[in-house]
Amino acid sequence: MLTDPEIRFRKTKDIDLKGGILIDGFPSVGLANAIASECLVHSLKSEFVGVIDSPSFPALSLIRNAMPNFPARVYANSDLKLAVFVSELNLDPFLFRPVALAMLQWAMDSGCNLVISAAGMPYDIENIADQEPQVYAVGSTPNALKRAAQAGIPPMISASITGIPAVLLNEGSWKNFDVLVLLVKVMKDAPDFRAGAAVAMALSQLVPGASCDIKSLLKEAEIIEDTLKKARKEQLPGSVREMYG
Repeated sequence: MLTDPEIRFRKTKDIDLKGGILIDGFPSVGLANAIASECLVHSLKSEFVGVIDSPSFPALSLIRNAMPNFPARVYANSDLKLAVFVSELNLDPFLFRPVALAMLQWAMDSGCNLVISAAGMPYDIENIADQEPQVYAVGSTPNALKRAAQAGIPPMISASITGIPAVLLNEGSWKNFDVLVLLVKVMKDAPDFRAGAAVAMALSQLVPGASCDIKSLLKEAEIIEDTLKKARKEQLPGSVREMYG
């Protein structure tokens, strides 16, 4: 009989999150939620309050400034009643459900009343447009959708969502707990900083007082998009023929 992997939270300090918000920053398609979460953590006065660990996670230490970091961490801002889960892990699919369930339980135990995640809808590089990507919302409850509407985020009427965001939505609906998943188009097979900026902007609308260095994300977006476009052109059949005469 299969059992769910154990997910542990190891805290460094207690923090009051009653009535607050938890943001899921585990990577999804296009990394928009991971990019937006990192941006919030670095832009706000966030404290490192713990780590997420599991025997099923890869043995990995991220070295920054010659010091080790767990690959899944929890940051919080007590003034904003905001907690952010940040991770560089590309989780195996069998971990999606236990991680999502543990995240939702952590939010409820901590007194949060909303969990926000994000999911990417892949598109081809040729379809890149200059305008800011549109962010849509789906919610586990009518109240969650109301919160999105009040923040100016339109609903996505029909969609299919996978991974951690899907489990958060389904379980939030089952438990009558508010979960919002932000949907945005993302580039295939690449970190999409433009989509990350759009998600970060939506998060700042949902979390009063939250902000992010959007300009830096958009600069990263331009660099990556130009690189991908050039790489795609070089791989066209016509280019290959020219190379070989």
